[in-house]
Amino acid sequence: MISNKEVFNCNRRSPSALWAKNNVTGVLGRAITIDCHYDKLSQSHVKYWSRQCSVLVKSDDPDGRRGRMSITDNKTQGLFVVTMEDLHPGDAGWYSCGTANSGLLSIFPVKLQISDEPVSVPELKFLSPPNASCSGGSVSVSCESAQGSLPIQYAWYEKTPSEDSKISDTNKLDLRCQSFTRQHHQYYCTASNNQGDKSSEMVTVSVIHISENDCSYLTQISNIAPSALWAKNNVTGVLGRAITIDCHYDKLSQSHVKYWSRQCSVLVKSDDPDGWRGRMSIVDNKTQGLFVVTMEDLHPGDAGWYSCGIDKSGLLSIFPVKLQISDEPVSVPELRFLSPPNAWGSVSISCESVQGSLSIQYTWYEKTPSEDSKISDTNQLDLHCQSFTQQHHQYYCTASNNQGEKSSEIVTVSVMNISENDCSYVTQFSNSEPVSVPELKFLSPPNASCSGGSVSISCESVQGSLPIQYTWYEKTPSEDSKISDTNQLDLRCQSFTQQHHQYYCTASNNQGEKSSEMVTVSVINRSVETCSYVTQIKSVVGPENSCEALTVSPTRSSIPNSKLAERRLGIISQYFQSRNLNKILLCSLTMKQLTVVEENIAYVSVKHNRGNSAETHSEQTVRFTNNDD
Repeated sequence: MISNKEVFNCNRRSPSALWAKNNVTGVLGRAITIDCHYDKLSQSHVKYWSRQCSVLVKSDDPDGRRGRMSITDNKTQGLFVVTMEDLHPGDAGWYSCGTANSGLLSIFPVKLQISDEPVSVPELKFLSPPNASCSGGSVSVSCESAQGSLPIQYAWYEKTPSEDSKISDTNKLDLRCQSFTRQHHQYYCTASNNQGDKSSEMVTVSVIHISENDCSYLTQISNIAPSALWAKNNVTGVLGRAITIDCHYDKLSQSHVKYWSRQCSVLVKSDDPDGWRGRMSIVDNKTQGLFVVTMEDLHPGDAGWYSCGIDKSGLLSIFPVKLQISDEPVSVPELRFLSPPNAWGSVSISCESVQGSLSIQYTWYEKTPSEDSKISDTNQLDLHCQSFTQQHHQYYCTASNNQGEKSSEIVTVSVMNISENDCSYVTQFSNSEPVSVPELKFLSPPNASCSGGSVSISCESVQGSLPIQYTWYEKTPSEDSKISDTNQLDLRCQSFTQQHHQYYCTASNNQGEKSSEMVTVSVINRSVETCSYVTQIKSVVGPENSCEALTVSPTRSSIPNSKLAERRLGIISQYFQSRNLNKILLCSLTMKQLTVVEENIAYVSVKHNRGNSAETHSEQTVRFTNNDD
């Protein structure tokens, strides 16, 4: 309990502008501060902190302190700050901010609660320069839990594959060469109180080299830099190419020298001439707060640990970076015109693989039907009139390294005219892509077949490298037979030798072949002079036994009269009922569905289900006459 050393008369109060928080909470074992605000009239008065009318501390006490209590009076801001240290459970209760003037008191009540809280995750901090390890010196790291009830116990552990081993029962870790028995070590600390314990992040040590007399090592706290300096921990460069590493720093480091080092040896500094040393360079961007390290022509031996560093008047800040070297295959080489493609005369084209390990070998080939012929072992193709012996030429280049080879797209040359003195030609690049599934489209009304006319269907693959070859086939039970090598199918009565026919087309280029969907033809009736048939493309809405088609022949009347049509509808209805046809899969029967032949015969093509709807559909053509009454 707090001792009461001074008592005043709580009943002699004067009204004043004095205020604070009514309720405050402190943590067991820690300190708490309470702000007590007052008006200008109270600036010169004595301030105090009391409990149950007993003064605990006053502003005119020596240094404003009594035991665990202290007062600091800030007359400019019009407040005095009370601090209570090392809080105990018995400190909970009612207190008062107060001012005293000639025996008249002004007070404001404050309720204090005491909380028993668990520890927070302990924070790690370097107590000595972390780069002291470069010269074999010791490095100290502190561990502190900033929140939670006191007292707090600390312990340091080394993480091992089998079982973590305790190093010390203090909040300080001391690292030195004698501590290390292998290349990599990991350490962490724990903080605990009567509410539980929590572990810190990891301290990682990477030993660069060690001998009997000394060693050098890198120390890092998890992924957090020991100072306001950070970068990617792991970076990968490609063999033979360059890599850039971004090292970020805070505003306080703008004017300091930046460097890039390996095993504590500086490789390049920002104050070197033009920031260059051999294959290394540094560019310091003070506006963005980063310096960029570039390493060119990477070798296998460049793999290993490096450091971004800042020299602050002899006190170094470092951040370790691990560089890995990758041996990668080439990417697909990219083509680019080095001269205008429409230039009169020669045209030059470069070939470059922008990814993959160096060195890369390039070769140009001309594509021929028999065997591709090599033109050159460079990455540049020079085209001129003397190169051309035929109307069309195709060229491509290859890029290769020790991981494999890839080919570019095709360079296509179309010669317009050529003479002894000059020529004109068109040069273009074409991505070598496979064809897409060819799409079918009616070029003429599909119901033209109802009156015996021809129907034309086009076949086109909208994607894929040109040129594309098209072929039409008829599907037969034995072997599909080729009809034409064009992209158009022309259907006419003379084409049909049976009631049903199926056709499809193929599209192909040098990347492969794809087939279209099926074109189905159903012949409804046929005579010497004419026929009628239905044409359907699987996914195209078309006249599947179309209700809109009107079959006509020279001996047939094209439009039935209404009375005869009504009679035919009645006959058809009786026909369906007599055969127990459950569902007619047609449009609703109308006059247009009847085809009148010599005024006493009607044909109608119907589809129906036999039995229930789960059975398959059947299709037939039914013939009706006046005798069907």
